Amino acid sequence: MKKHLNIFFPQWQGGGQGKSTYEGAVAIKKQYLGRKAFRDIEVSLDDCSIENNIFGYKPIVRQLERCRNLVMQEQPATIFTIGGGCDIDIVPVSYLNSRLKGDITVLWLDAHGDLNTPESSKTKAFHGMPLRALLGEGDARVLSQAFSVLLPSQVILLGDRDLEEAELHYIEEHHIKRLKVSDIESDINRVVEAIKSKGSANIYLHIDLDVLDPREFPFVQVPVPDGLKAATLARLLTVLRQQFHVLGLSLVEYQPADKQQSEILKNIVDMGSALSAVTK
Repeated sequence: MKKHLNIFFPQWQGGGQGKSTYEGAVAIKKQYLGRKAFRDIEVSLDDCSIENNIFGYKPIVRQLERCRNLVMQEQPATIFTIGGGCDIDIVPVSYLNSRLKGDITVLWLDAHGDLNTPESSKTKAFHGMPLRALLGEGDARVLSQAFSVLLPSQVILLGDRDLEEAELHYIEEHHIKRLKVSDIESDINRVVEAIKSKGSANIYLHIDLDVLDPREFPFVQVPVPDGLKAATLARLLTVLRQQFHVLGLSLVEYQPADKQQSEILKNIVDMGSALSAVTK
């Protein structure tokens, strides 16, 4: 069996001053992980400021470096990461892309594009920049923590509905595939066909919980109306697991809620922890 790595990376600085994504990650750890073995990435809880057009720049770079060092040491074939913010995916995605020499498609399930650069970002919040960094654009020290660069053709945006003009322009210019919530709700097979058109059986799932409809799941930092139904996401994950090699998965942007367990969170954690059963 290939080596699997579970990473607990509660990096919160990408979302601004509040530490709610840190608290959300800790809540997931307490409520859902049980005895599952995870490697922790230490994160600073000190207050931050903007530097190089990125809020929390110095701790973010240090923390990404810690994650990079762990992955280099472990050399896993599959990775499940719990954040924290969307920006925790820079190391896992770029590592698997490097390991597979580009033979992987990244599904970015997110209400937002995460395609800003430090210069184009209005908020300077780093959780709005990781996909652009994975595509090779951004701060030099941040980019140096990545193992490789994705091609736009390797990315499929799923469920986005709150994009800035600069992001829309980038998507159009680079012909990045998008499937709207209505596309997915009407026919999950559209996602399957979009992946097959990329020519790789290997996929990485970035799951920002704000892809879900806040009427069903409001426990996120930046809720956006009219998202995916939780049941639709659950069905989609089942189909993807059956038809493709899911080699990486992340669960990000959770905000602490009541102590009653969420079925969709449990499903995602169980799926991520079971990636060790994947053979490739």
